[in-house]
Amino acid sequence: MNEDDSTRAVIDKLGAQPGEALTPERVEAIQTAMHEDLGRLINTTSYFVLGSYGEDERPRLEAVRDHLAAEATASDTDDDVDAFLMDEILDITEFFTSKFKLLISYADHIIGVYEHSHGGHAWEAGYIDQPSYRERTRAFYRTYESDEDQYEAYDGMFAHYLLSMERVDRAHTWTTTDELLEEVQDASDGD
Repeated sequence: MNEDDSTRAVIDKLGAQPGEALTPERVEAIQTAMHEDLGRLINTTSYFVLGSYGEDERPRLEAVRDHLAAEATASDTDDDVDAFLMDEILDITEFFTSKFKLLISYADHIIGVYEHSHGGHAWEAGYIDQPSYRERTRAFYRTYESDEDQYEAYDGMFAHYLLSMERVDRAHTWTTTDELLEEVQDASDGD
């Protein structure tokens, strides 16, 4: 697929999203963004890192992103690797959901880093809990010392999502940032 075909595919995917209005100006903006960022998704092994962008949580998302990128750089493969957060790539739509759906459709690996189920990342986890994404997804979720803290962090629906990921060996637990990065490393060694 050449760059023009890839850009057309993105425009078609976005145009199919509810609420998207693809005016000529929007199509031009998408083409520009795709020209600038397309290689990050098409010509590389990509890791899309999901989770809460809260002030306390974002540093751990960035640590996972940086760890994945550094590990790939240090490996002996010739493959280019890119790890990214949603707000770092393809500013092509006002709708976060449309952008999210587009990015997961192209990402080779989807990495969820979860500390609680309060926020947009809970919706994202529900969306990627489909057979077409499951084999590309790993969930890394924080555990807490007490059952009370654990129940407060994750509501019932999200806890069941994590349990379903555990049952197919796609979930990993952590309590500290160092443990999180060790789990990410162990999982990436297994993929």
